[in-house]
Amino acid sequence: MKGSMEKVQQKIKRKSHVLIVLGISLCALLLLMLFLAVYDKIMIRMEADEIIPNGQMIDMGDYSIHIYTEGNNASAPTMVFLSGSATVAPVYDFKPLYRLLSSEYRIAVVEKAGYGYSDIVDVERDAASLLKEVRGALSRAGVNGPYVLVPHSMSGIEAIYWAQNYPEEIAGIVGVDMCVPYSYDSFDFSPSKRIIALGRLAKFLGLLRIPGIYPVNESALSESEAKQQRLLIHRNAVNSVYISEGNAIYNNAQIVKAGEKISCPVLMFCSDGTEIGDFWIPTQKQYAEEINARLIFFDCGHYIHYYKSDEMAGYIRSFMENLS
Repeated sequence: MKGSMEKVQQKIKRKSHVLIVLGISLCALLLLMLFLAVYDKIMIRMEADEIIPNGQMIDMGDYSIHIYTEGNNASAPTMVFLSGSATVAPVYDFKPLYRLLSSEYRIAVVEKAGYGYSDIVDVERDAASLLKEVRGALSRAGVNGPYVLVPHSMSGIEAIYWAQNYPEEIAGIVGVDMCVPYSYDSFDFSPSKRIIALGRLAKFLGLLRIPGIYPVNESALSESEAKQQRLLIHRNAVNSVYISEGNAIYNNAQIVKAGEKISCPVLMFCSDGTEIGDFWIPTQKQYAEEINARLIFFDCGHYIHYYKSDEMAGYIRSFMENLS
């Protein structure tokens, strides 16, 4: 009997020891997470003075929009780059492509509210509001049309809406794996919502400061530009403007679908679709056929300009020459 009691006591002690170790580990983890969260908030404030725009900050009244321009060719349409959803710093994200074109054409990268160096503010993200913001910023910056729009991903909807409503301003569209009006008909938003929720949690906890957690392309950037991009990740990632834009995209796509068929020349680059879904390539083909666009496929991921910028630049030069 005594031996049995001792065994029971030993088991209880072992379990108690395990529980104590688990409790201490949990407390340590919680303290570490609290430290990272507080550290991130402090660093964001300290880093604010280090974030230095490389273009113009355009006063829109209640907030400012950043526009970066490069190149001086006034005889050809200006190429206006419009970023995909949640691209933290479009001015750096697009550099692998526009650096190959700016010696021949004038380029402009418009960073909408919440993106890049632009202010993070609560603004409407319906199609009309997005277009008003971008057109207004370009006008105030003195960047006049005609334009060749270069939208990536979600901003394809904005580009088509622009061409529908102000066709005289648009000389052409170069889609970089851009969304089309049918892209969201069968799109499952549930995974995106889960990713956003996890992203917001990671941002709150300061986990995005861990190297590799929020991967970005730095291949075409100088050391100072790469640093600026990292600072903008810490400030911009998973902000409220991105979420509002994502919530509005389905309705925006339906508005564009119900609008006029665009008539400007269109060149579309398409990825292999594996990062998006099986619906991607069929909807790209469908829309390209409807508007008589040239559709070029690349065997690579959604951020085509990371992988195929040299090939893309060649096709774009031919496209621009044909416009002339």
